[in-house]
Amino acid sequence: MSERKTERLVISPDAVAQVAACLQRLMADSNASLSMVIDRAGRVIAAESREQRSGLADLGVLIAAAYASLQEIARLLKEESFQTVLHEGLRERIVTETVSTHWLLVVLFDEQVQVGLIRVLVKRTASTLAAILDLQKQRAPRVARPRQKQSRRAAQDTIDLIFGKEPQGPDNHPS
Repeated sequence: MSERKTERLVISPDAVAQVAACLQRLMADSNASLSMVIDRAGRVIAAESREQRSGLADLGVLIAAAYASLQEIARLLKEESFQTVLHEGLRERIVTETVSTHWLLVVLFDEQVQVGLIRVLVKRTASTLAAILDLQKQRAPRVARPRQKQSRRAAQDTIDLIFGKEPQGPDNHPS
């Protein structure tokens, strides 16, 4: 498995495998047809499905967008947030659960699966996934973003030029 990038956080292959194992367990326990973890932008971190499905990337983006709009509704209603969102269709249902503040757990299931069972299993899985995410955040290297360094250097060089000093850019190192 390869690394996955999500909101400036690189998820290691080992963590992606742990997430996939959580999703597999959730599907085995719940009889869901699809489970996936996406970041807030809708990028798929990991997904498990009982059948071959196309369009998971599109589904992830649309669910993330719907979730974001519901969070704005929560704000307007003076709610802190909506942690769990349930969408019910004629044949299929989707539960979306917040995992920490970075990820969303998405579970697709049919009308034969009890919503109460799904909610209990989703809460348990979200807790496990939050622990995996927290560990990844702790292990993440604390590297200054290059763009900030470049902006800071450009600002300093501009100030130096204004006050008659020689810029300290990459070609003008002090001797």
